[in-house]
Amino acid sequence: MTKAFIALDWGTTSFRAYHVDAAGKVIDQVAAPEGIMAVKDGAFEAVLEHHIGAWDKALPVVASGMITSRQGWVECAYVDCPAGAAELAKAITHHNTSSGRSIHFITGLHHLSASIHHDVLRGEETQVLGSLNSGATHFITPGTHSKIIDVEQGRISGFSTYMTGETFGLYRNHSILGRLMQGDDKDEHAFKQGVEKAFADPAGILHLLFSVRSLGLFNTIKPTSLSSYLSGLLIGQEVAHATKHHNTSAAYQVLGSPSVGGNYVTALKMAGFNVSLGDPLCGVYGQRIIAMQAGVI
Repeated sequence: MTKAFIALDWGTTSFRAYHVDAAGKVIDQVAAPEGIMAVKDGAFEAVLEHHIGAWDKALPVVASGMITSRQGWVECAYVDCPAGAAELAKAITHHNTSSGRSIHFITGLHHLSASIHHDVLRGEETQVLGSLNSGATHFITPGTHSKIIDVEQGRISGFSTYMTGETFGLYRNHSILGRLMQGDDKDEHAFKQGVEKAFADPAGILHLLFSVRSLGLFNTIKPTSLSSYLSGLLIGQEVAHATKHHNTSAAYQVLGSPSVGGNYVTALKMAGFNVSLGDPLCGVYGQRIIAMQAGVI
């Protein structure tokens, strides 16, 4: 019989933990803006216990994300694509804490890319494996570094990384493009304008970016809408590049929050694709599948 467990999604900027019962239902959860980069002097165990100390220490902890990276708690070697739950289950790294918890680290994936040679991810693999029943063959995980992930026969066959979120933050907060912006209110019309421009000229993104400033200078786009327009340009360029070899009959699923993921849904629909927004707990479901195959729960 499958056991209850604690699912831990510990990334670069955020910490999320879920108390999951034997049936796979989340019965409690905690989240904090305390990603691995905020943990000082490698005090990962202390941070973990601060957040989940009240939860039963006998429960196995299944962890994924950047917590398994070189900057994390325990560095785990990548598994090469193609890979599915079976390969990831075999590669689990086990660790016992001084407080008596048993932690099982799920590693990330490595893909030999034709364009940048080495591509890697950590954490997104659990989201995709927890979403396979959606019928989608392509998945997008928005974030600081967005991932476009392909699936064949229940295994992740390959993926591509786009620095879309980080690029938006740099231009929004650390370039002259942000000087005319006021707030970050969502303007769907301005976002779609950006997507359309990127679709029309995806290779010209460095030229198109200046339009964020010029359209603001002449008040063609309001200062409160410029950040939405910038987001549209960047997401539009990503979608145009990532889908250039895909038939529009391909089914996509976006694994992200409605606020950020919804922008990708909009852009993909504008490109003519069948797309849906995934379950926010898909990472927990994927961890459970991998942990069951590993005999951890």
